[in-house]
Amino acid sequence: MRKLIAPLSASMTALAVLTTMAPGAQAATQFSPTHIWLNGKDITDPVHTAAVDPSSKQPTTFMPIYYAMQVLNKLGIQSSWDGTHWNLTVPSSITPNLGNPAASPNQMSISINGTVVQTAPKLVAKDPASGQDTTFIPIWYLSQVLNRLGITSTWDGTNWRLTQSKPVTQQDMANAMWQTFAGVTWDIQSHPSMADAGVSPTSAPVTAGDVATWLAKWASKSKGLIATSGPQKGQWIPYDLKYEVSSDPYTWASINGLFQDTSVTSPSSVINSADESTVLSNLQWWLTGDRVVNGVHHLHVPFYSNYGLWLTSTAPKPQSPGQSGGLGISESDYQAYLADETKYYDQVTATVKGNTIYLTLPDTSKSFSNMAWHIVDGHWVYGGWQAKDNRGGKTLEIPNAGTAGPTISTGTLNPSMYLEGFQIVYANVNGVPVFNQPYDWGEDQNPPSK
Repeated sequence: MRKLIAPLSASMTALAVLTTMAPGAQAATQFSPTHIWLNGKDITDPVHTAAVDPSSKQPTTFMPIYYAMQVLNKLGIQSSWDGTHWNLTVPSSITPNLGNPAASPNQMSISINGTVVQTAPKLVAKDPASGQDTTFIPIWYLSQVLNRLGITSTWDGTNWRLTQSKPVTQQDMANAMWQTFAGVTWDIQSHPSMADAGVSPTSAPVTAGDVATWLAKWASKSKGLIATSGPQKGQWIPYDLKYEVSSDPYTWASINGLFQDTSVTSPSSVINSADESTVLSNLQWWLTGDRVVNGVHHLHVPFYSNYGLWLTSTAPKPQSPGQSGGLGISESDYQAYLADETKYYDQVTATVKGNTIYLTLPDTSKSFSNMAWHIVDGHWVYGGWQAKDNRGGKTLEIPNAGTAGPTISTGTLNPSMYLEGFQIVYANVNGVPVFNQPYDWGEDQNPPSK
């Protein structure tokens, strides 16, 4: 609902409900004082008025477009206005979010670098300061546009406070990432320094591509496994993106949720201060395999090499009976399949209450990989590859026997990839499943025996 944030009882004298909202409409309008703040500084003090938004039928606050343009100019954002279309041109230091562009018609449109991202109502009234007719635009709609630019805003009925999230430097982000790495003791082969990993940050703004590339370099030095089969049996295999969902660092990181809930849209997206904490939280989630929110465990596919799955899936099929081989799946098909499995697994949640584990599985009935679930905990079983009920879309109530945690397996029912998928095991310590130390059983990372 779009409405005045200030209580109506305090602002009814300033409310002018316009019966005509067409472009160029004019009205005898009542005004109230306004203060526009930018990063804690009072920049300009125009007026505002209130009118009914014809879309929501709710009262909303309008302010002169001229003053909004002046404030944005201080951020290096240039703008042009032709009476119907307001175009904002942002500097290279700002990476705008241009996703989900506006489609619904309205009396004016707002674009960023030529892409229409918002439409809005408008009204025309005389600006008391200049005595000239000027266009007033609604604060609520403008705030939606500013959010795309990393600028947050609040409105209390008098003060419109804008705060710009500043770009984070490469050095600051690298320092924060390595602090996060240092705090993780599970599943780490070594703790390489930045120099060991070949990372040389500067004072330039950091991009999403930088972050993903550094993470891949760190993983190549700190992660890996001992091959249990194939031509490299018994050898240490360093973590390598060719075994994962994508050989491209940014795509690999994105599929694993590193930039989830941020303004990042491409490798060139600049990480701002608002995004930094979210990226680091997502990194911690990926590294530990678990994030607890209000007592609910949000699981993540373990940050563990998929070398064994890659070898089995992509090795050529045996040419004769008794000859060793794999499934003969192409690299692209393997990566697409693994990406699909990852997407669904990362939506699994678990809550432990008494002697019951409530495990919520997303519905995979429309999955690209034709994915099925198989859950085992002691003698308790759900799904399986031949079961009629194996697509999730429900919360399971698993008896927690206290001897072993659940095993969550995934697999595709496509004939060419039958039974290939994750097999993730969770240990149970003193009757409590340990979700932040997932064992990738499918890669022969076995939990401790009881």
